[in-house]
Amino acid sequence: MIALGFNKSYIYKNLLLLFFLLAIIEIVSEFLQNKFWIAISKPILLPLILGLYLIKSRKVSNVYIFALFLNWISNVLFLSEAINYVTTASLLFIISRFFILLKVYKEVKLPTLFPFVIGTIPFIFMFIYLIFLIFDEIIFQVLIITIFHSIGMSFMGGIALGNYIMKNDKTSKLLLVSAIFYTFNILLLGVKFYYLDLPFLKPMSMVFFILGHFSLLNFMILSEKESLVVINQK
Repeated sequence: MIALGFNKSYIYKNLLLLFFLLAIIEIVSEFLQNKFWIAISKPILLPLILGLYLIKSRKVSNVYIFALFLNWISNVLFLSEAINYVTTASLLFIISRFFILLKVYKEVKLPTLFPFVIGTIPFIFMFIYLIFLIFDEIIFQVLIITIFHSIGMSFMGGIALGNYIMKNDKTSKLLLVSAIFYTFNILLLGVKFYYLDLPFLKPMSMVFFILGHFSLLNFMILSEKESLVVINQK
């Protein structure tokens, strides 16, 4: 049993090292616009997140795994610039966020709607401002996708901020940080593609994407651990 624990710890540390190494390669490649290294590094990041989760999780969530799978397909499709692939990728990305939201809602049990409503307000304002900035530059199809994505992320942000207001513990901080990172990921991408094409926006959005997933991973592991402790105490 000791050897098994050592092996799991060893594998986890090496996967974590590989994850951050590939993350750095991906971010630098985005800045240099090196499509070859982007195509190599980007599709491996989420499978590594899944591997880290499966090693650390004590109560594996099929919902979270499915969300990662959809997000992974979305990332692969986003490597293409063809409009049909991009549209499909955007839809899968929204669906993956829905399943993440479902998992977060299940893990976070707010006693009333009030903290959720209060928590949602700043995220809604940020996405409304994004839509205001890019409204004249986007087609109707992209606008609808952006609105749905904004609503989903506002709900997740509302749950995260409401949970942080009520609990203010390590788990709630991880969820809130993850929601903030995801939000800035979307905001920077929206500005990059439809308002102001600055070279640092895409790599910066990738930084927030990676940190968002890593924060959410740690939230999942810690919240599942806490749920098992509560069950065992009953």
